[in-house]
Amino acid sequence: MSTLRAIPVLVCAALTAGATWAASFPNPLPPDPTLRVEKLPAKYPSGWAFLNYAGDRIELRNVGSDSREVKAQLQARDSTTLLVSDKRPEIYTADTVWSRGVRGTRTDFITIYDSQSLEATGEIVLPGTKRALITAMEGMFAFTDDQRLALVFNFTPAASVTVVDLVKRQPLGEIEIPGCMLIYPSGQRGFSTLCSSGTLLNIRLDAGGAVAGRNESKPFNQLDSDPLFTASAALGGVRDGADGVGRLKGHGQQIIRAGSQHIGPHVLIGPVGKHNHRGRRVQGGEGAKQIGPIAVAKVFITDHYLDGLRRQRNEGVAARICGIERPIL
Repeated sequence: MSTLRAIPVLVCAALTAGATWAASFPNPLPPDPTLRVEKLPAKYPSGWAFLNYAGDRIELRNVGSDSREVKAQLQARDSTTLLVSDKRPEIYTADTVWSRGVRGTRTDFITIYDSQSLEATGEIVLPGTKRALITAMEGMFAFTDDQRLALVFNFTPAASVTVVDLVKRQPLGEIEIPGCMLIYPSGQRGFSTLCSSGTLLNIRLDAGGAVAGRNESKPFNQLDSDPLFTASAALGGVRDGADGVGRLKGHGQQIIRAGSQHIGPHVLIGPVGKHNHRGRRVQGGEGAKQIGPIAVAKVFITDHYLDGLRRQRNEGVAARICGIERPIL
């Protein structure tokens, strides 16, 4: 009986407390906005960039604004690599998973995403489970043949390249490149690769993705004394890479071109006569073009120099940094 009589008393107390709280907050907080999924523009603004966190996601961020807001996100893993097509409304990721998380059956595959909704629209399974499991970097996954074909670098540790038809969504074959590493698109349909002999191996493909021709440059990459970084930039048919002190060297080329002007084989990037962020003194190399306080060729910089150049820009040093096809800063 006493328990039953207590129930109305408790209810009354709760109602009284509720009324007191309501009087204390006459203007309640508005409800949180309802989240919604929107489509991305058909053509991304020039200030947007994909950032690969090499772990769990690839973000599309507005790096051109101070807010750096995230516009979209793709699921990714340590070795996931990305290609964004400007010929079709598609984005491609090359990836690897195991059926039991970190064990079980391995599958290498390319996922095809719609570039506006980021919904997966297709998948291409790669044969042989040979895809190189290296933290995302240039040279792992590349377009060729006007973006009709994709090239996937394999490493088991035997090196090879898998050729994939992105339009028909099927693998075409595998090309062995013993002693060589990474993929640099070259020519109308083909690729080049850096070799342990200090040379550049150039592969020309036919329409079916098979080898139509190959040639190898003379040694130019001084691996023991002054090796090139693997990051590079291509412009006007010449691909350049930076060495350990920031000099640009054309892969297999005698001259680096800046627009239509020939400016010599080696150019250092940075404020002339000052030390860069690695403690190495920067000098205008032979034939270097002086533009204000920076010696400039076709300005390209590897990830190792990006922070240093950002600091230079913050200090009022103007510079243009070029990616493979478009400015990245």
